[in-house]
Amino acid sequence: MKKRRLLTTVSLLGAAFLAGCGQTDAETTSEATSSSAAEAVEVTTVTVAHTQSSAPMNYVDENGESTGYEVSVLKAIDELLPQYEFEYVPTSDEDLLIGIESGKYDVGTKGAWYTEERAQKFIFPENYIGASSIGVLIRSEDAEEITDLESFAAAGKSLVPISPNNAQYNVIEDFNAEHPDTPIELTAADVFEISDAYTWLLEGRYDGYFAVKTAYEVNVLAEGAPYSQYKDDFSYFVYEALPTWPLFNKEQQELADAYDEAFLQLEEDGTIDDLMIEFLGENTFQYVKE
Repeated sequence: MKKRRLLTTVSLLGAAFLAGCGQTDAETTSEATSSSAAEAVEVTTVTVAHTQSSAPMNYVDENGESTGYEVSVLKAIDELLPQYEFEYVPTSDEDLLIGIESGKYDVGTKGAWYTEERAQKFIFPENYIGASSIGVLIRSEDAEEITDLESFAAAGKSLVPISPNNAQYNVIEDFNAEHPDTPIELTAADVFEISDAYTWLLEGRYDGYFAVKTAYEVNVLAEGAPYSQYKDDFSYFVYEALPTWPLFNKEQQELADAYDEAFLQLEEDGTIDDLMIEFLGENTFQYVKE
């Protein structure tokens, strides 16, 4: 009986000891796994600047939230990049460009078109983020005769002057090179207010205003738009869409590469198309001329 009790006691102590060892090992393994996971994904904060009143591309909504097509694409990209956490900073065009170049911001989005000057200052990724439809605003009385840039040129119509620093200036230069028999007179612009362009069209001083489609929709077609009283006096046709790019600081090549990989995933799964329909009403990539 004593031997049996002794064996029982030893067995119970052994079981308790083994159970204790097993618990310690499990806790140690769990702690090690958590530690390894923390070490495996080191999260880097990325400061994303965006223009604050460039609807529908980038803006701040009534709740103070950063939104718009380009911002929403970057938010979707952030979801695919566990190594990064994006923080959004609404700002002005000027501060955005200066801030990215100086390193104040890591990346910025403003519906930016590619220029050689910008390529010297920023990293352009492999994949553009969107496409901004551009075309010509004309008087409605000319809408039957003028349906595209070719008919505009053939009719000898005149454009509101364009700044040589604007990508639209280059578009007209390219058009004239392709249509040497019917070029459009291209006048370099001094600084003028957007309201001048609408007034000049109504007065007949010029026949067309080369404008971004979203700007026309916001300024003329939208309810309560500043020039909505003229919406019946104007017509608009799309010529093409110019790619828009996020601009990366020169030290952020790794981030730009990660953006490219994630963007391709979003194209494949249909997210890009969905966001374009939501914010732009159509997939504007169809108008891009490669």
